[in-house]
Amino acid sequence: MNILFYHDSQDQLFHITPRQRRVALSLSLIMVAFTLIALFFAQLKLPVLAVFFPVISAWGIFGDMLTAFILFNQFRASRILPLLILACTFLLTGLLSLFYLLALTDMMPIAGILSPGSQSAVWLWCFWHTAFPLGILAFAWSMRARRDIIPLDRIPRHLFVATLSVLVVAASILLLVTAGRDFLPVMIENGNYHRLIQSGIGPALWMVSAAAFCFSAFPYKKRGVLRVWLSVSTLAFLLGITLSLAAGERYTIGWYGSRIDSLIASTVVVIAIISEVNKVFVRLSRQHEELEESKQALESANEQLKELAGIDSLTRIANRRKFDEVLRQELNAPQRAKEHLSLLMIDIDFFKAYNDNYGHLGGDMVLRSVAPKLESEALAHFGFTARYGGEEFAIILPGHSEREAEQIAELMLECVRSLGIPHHYSGVSDQITISIGGCTLHPGEKATPHDLIGRADEALYQAKAEGRSRFIFAKPVRPRRPFS
Repeated sequence: MNILFYHDSQDQLFHITPRQRRVALSLSLIMVAFTLIALFFAQLKLPVLAVFFPVISAWGIFGDMLTAFILFNQFRASRILPLLILACTFLLTGLLSLFYLLALTDMMPIAGILSPGSQSAVWLWCFWHTAFPLGILAFAWSMRARRDIIPLDRIPRHLFVATLSVLVVAASILLLVTAGRDFLPVMIENGNYHRLIQSGIGPALWMVSAAAFCFSAFPYKKRGVLRVWLSVSTLAFLLGITLSLAAGERYTIGWYGSRIDSLIASTVVVIAIISEVNKVFVRLSRQHEELEESKQALESANEQLKELAGIDSLTRIANRRKFDEVLRQELNAPQRAKEHLSLLMIDIDFFKAYNDNYGHLGGDMVLRSVAPKLESEALAHFGFTARYGGEEFAIILPGHSEREAEQIAELMLECVRSLGIPHHYSGVSDQITISIGGCTLHPGEKATPHDLIGRADEALYQAKAEGRSRFIFAKPVRPRRPFS
């Protein structure tokens, strides 16, 4: 929500779209047209609808109070003085219109200091229709004053002083029109407003409201959402006064029309603000959804990155890092107390000679051919295959005894021979072969990854020393028997 920027060319409370400007202009033109038509019949008497005035007034009071509440919170968030002035304006207007409603519907005390007189209601109407335009003028002046943002630690004091001041002013006006009712001039007789006009008070109120409208409406292009709809509210207020003065008395077309204009003046700003807040909420919801989607995409990318980080780029099987991680997990698994764990270390025979004679691209081809074959055979026995480094591979066989691992090693020798990759520089065959060293941990036997790999490596070196293209398993470590 863009709240009031104090720049040389900006003084907006919210960014406004052309569509919002058109809606505000259309509503203003409709109100003006309605008022012009109503003026021709302003003094035409209509049936007395007793429920009309309380309902319309109650909605207007609610709109004023809700607008004030929202603006007070906007002030707390933005720390901008014009918003505090505007909030106080709507709060005071709401209180005075409440007193006016109570006085006109005979809901105030019959006797006592707060008992109203015959002129109390009309004077409350006068003060109400003075307070709002004066507040708008104060707001417009403060917008042009370019005051600094109020420090955060002074916000509570400003809120307390402003609210207390509004309550004191409202209470003073209420006491003036009730306890001081005998000192107030007569403005209405037998429901007729002519003395209000003849005394000059009515025209003065109209001129103050007209000035407030002019100051709120111009300059037009520099206004944000709040100021645009505030000018619509001020226009409705001005039109309401116009119809009231033209009506001359209650329950005429002009009087009913003025009540409608007053309702628009009280609610149009809060509707605009709520609409903007709703847009912000929708925008935040969409951003939250996009953030969740981005989060899921990021998590997916992280998972893929983790997978890629554990994959050998040449052979596309697990790399040494992933092998170390899986071996640690298997050694620490709870089932280790009941299951065997076998490890095969595999080396391609005479691979350096193959590289020297067939080239490194040929060597890469051999690795890419052997790796998936070993992995496929290991997966058939629920094993895990990784490229250990260079031409070496490692296969972890959880739950396989030494005898079962030897059978799998024999299958590994045969599956590589079945590839039929020529190797005329091998010392044991005319095609690619492998040598395998293995070891097996018995259930409950403890060993570190280093120890297990070391034992399998020793067996591999022994297999290579005995002529290659074979497998050798390390002898199991038997626990020493204690001396009796």
